[in-house]
Formats: sequence, C-alpha cells, structure tokens
Amino acid sequence: MSHISNQTIERYYFDLFRSHYAVPAGELVFTDKPDVIVRGEKTIGVEIANLYFTCGADPASEQVQCASRRQVLKRAQALHRASGGRNIELSVDFNPVYPIKKVEPVAQALAAIATKVEDSSSGSISPLLFEDVPELRFLYHNQKEYTDAKWRLGQVYSVPSLSLERLRLLVSEKTEKVRGYQSCDFYWLLLVVDFMNPAQDQDLQWPNGEVLERSPFERILLYKPQFGQVVQVPQ
Repeated sequence: MSHISNQTIERYYFDLFRSHYAVPAGELVFTDKPDVIVRGEKTIGVEIANLYFTCGADPASEQVQCASRRQVLKRAQALHRASGGRNIELSVDFNPVYPIKKVEPVAQALAAIATKVEDSSSGSISPLLFEDVPELRFLYHNQKEYTDAKWRLGQVYSVPSLSLERLRLLVSEKTEKVRGYQSCDFYWLLLVVDFMNPAQDQDLQWPNGEVLERSPFERILLYKPQFGQVVQVPQ
C-alpha cells in the first residue's frame, strides 16, 4: 500500500472544511508552517491537526489499543490453526476498561476459547468461558468453515465528551510553534475530529462557561467532516 503524505491528508480535510465553512476568498497555497495559506484581502495561515481523545503515548489510548487488538486477533487465529483448530470465524469486542498490556497471553486465551466452541452452534459465546480474561467483553463465533476465515474486531464504542485537557495541550503545543510560521496577517488552528477513527471521535458540544486562554490563533475551529460540524472555540 502506498503511503499517503501528510500534505495530501491536510488538503483533503481543508477542501472538505471549505465546503462547510465560509473561508475568505483568495489564492490557496498548500505548504508547511502553516499547512495552508489563503492569500486574499488578508493573508490567513491555517494550521491543521487531528484532535485525539487521549495522548497516543499512553499505552491505554485507543491508538495503541486498536493496534494491540488486531495483533491479538492475528496471533490467536494463528495459534488456533496451528493446534489443528477448524477454520471458523470469530468476532471480538475488547473491554476498554482493561487495556491489553501483553499480546501473547490474551492471544493464547482467545485461541483456547475458540477451540472449546468451534464445534458448537454459531452464536455469542458465554461470558463464563472468558470470565478470567478481563480484556474480552463479547465474543461471537461462526462455526461454518471458510478457506479465508477472518477473526474480526466487533468493537462497540460510545462517543465521549470533548476532551478539554487534550484540546488545551494541543493548542499549547501549536502556540509554541507559531513563531516559526511563515508571516501571515492572521492564523487559524483547524482541529479535525474524524468520526471514522475511534481514537478521535468525541462530542464537539462546547461546555457552557468554558473559555480557553487567549492564543496567537485568531480562530480555533473544531471540525467533524462527516457531519459538516464546525465549532469555534471561545478564547
């Protein structure tokens, strides 16, 4: 798979953003520091970033856990097949309250469960079979065999409230970099919350009474592309 450049992603988001928000007319220049410059009556520099709900350096973050869950599924299916298990399919909902710390023990436990249920009728698996594996929340198996059987994530997510802590941190980080930007009359900070990425998805409703400290950005805008939702952050 070819790598998609950051500039291509930023252009994609900005083009969508312009269809949902009145950006002043002007020549568009896709560049760096800031990511987009709008040269019109006034020159506006737009910095674009994705707003994740938690820091990706946190082992319990959705960014890390999503990768760990896929590793568990791949490893567990391989263990199951290597032990002579049937080519059944499995859907797994992992419990975010108990993040995966080590892939191997969870994969081994999941493979063992699959061996126990592979000859039973298709359907949800009794929680009693995985009560000692807190990382698992719900399991469903299809006992029909397929040559290309897949073990899949069946993850169920709830949409959390806007993470003000992460928002303030990201604004602070971007503020530190403004002095290195190309000269513009104004700067905007466009924070994208991509609904399709559970590590980002969050409610954009701004809490009553909350105001950010004044920043170098004339506008800080929260944007959820799939809903065309734009919220200007008060500061």
